Amino acid sequence: MTINTNAQQDAESPCVGACMVDQEHGYCVGCWRTLREISDWFRYDPAQKHAVLAELKPRRAAHDTFN
Repeated sequence: MTINTNAQQDAESPCVGACMVDQEHGYCVGCWRTLREISDWFRYDPAQKHAVLAELKPRRAAHDTFN
């Protein structure tokens, strides 16, 4: 029996179509990924995608852009 965990299931791109890189921090202000993460997204395995996704909310909160 195989148990699927989130790390085994593919993740959708967090892109929201509002692409603009904050030059000071290097993050897209729409999805909060780095340019490297954006360009490599489709090469990442599910575990790598989930690792990136786990970092996005703290990045956004740390920059307090929308609060």
